[in-house]
Amino acid sequence: MPKVNDIYNFIDKIAPFSLQEEWDNSGFLVGESEKEVKKVLVCLDCTEKTVKQAVELSCDLIVSHHPIIFKAQKSFTDNNPAYLAAKNGLSVICAHTSYDFAVDGVSDTLAKTLGLKNIRKSQTGEYTMGEVNETTVFELAKSVKEKLDASVCLCNEEKAVKTVAVCGGAGFEFIFDAKNNGADVYITGESDHHEFLDAISLDIGLITAGHFETEVIAVKPLKEKLEKEFADVEFILAQQSSPIKHI
Repeated sequence: MPKVNDIYNFIDKIAPFSLQEEWDNSGFLVGESEKEVKKVLVCLDCTEKTVKQAVELSCDLIVSHHPIIFKAQKSFTDNNPAYLAAKNGLSVICAHTSYDFAVDGVSDTLAKTLGLKNIRKSQTGEYTMGEVNETTVFELAKSVKEKLDASVCLCNEEKAVKTVAVCGGAGFEFIFDAKNNGADVYITGESDHHEFLDAISLDIGLITAGHFETEVIAVKPLKEKLEKEFADVEFILAQQSSPIKHI
């Protein structure tokens, strides 16, 4: 049977941990590297609920997108996901920005899901670009809403659109580079009030469709890559939904 370290090394090949952002905490974060792996839970968020799912399913390993340990931790108590994982003998590997920027990672999957044509990485690899038949920001936003089953926010709704840039999650920081590379609209997961004002000043459309919704679509493709590489391991998609509810 493969070991935790074997799975870590494979993920490192398809989404190199060395390419993660400086502030990120992707990698092997909990557990024993030499532990044999028979069953793995694959998820977006490694929460208390997710860890309990893995325990109930008798998993040996969790592979998540968002890090189980992200900000500085001052305590590890009974409801802390990392504590629960270690207590129950679970190992945890997290591929966050390393998978965001990877070929066929989060942003590439988002571009494919939205039906973009001529998909290519930006020069920095931090977002993905493509084209659509000429439309408007408003009409494109309606398509994004339908394809991601998401609630969307937008600005510059009447602007004509041909070239599109996308970045799953919280990727507003790359909108300036995308504008310089010819993007008419930028699609990401979330942005605040002032970032929408910045987009208006830049004369670029901005569409946000939810952090969860723009990233969860890439969890299943990661599971499929792992299944193809490790045929004798059972990989299970976690049951997860967005923590944000709209009324």
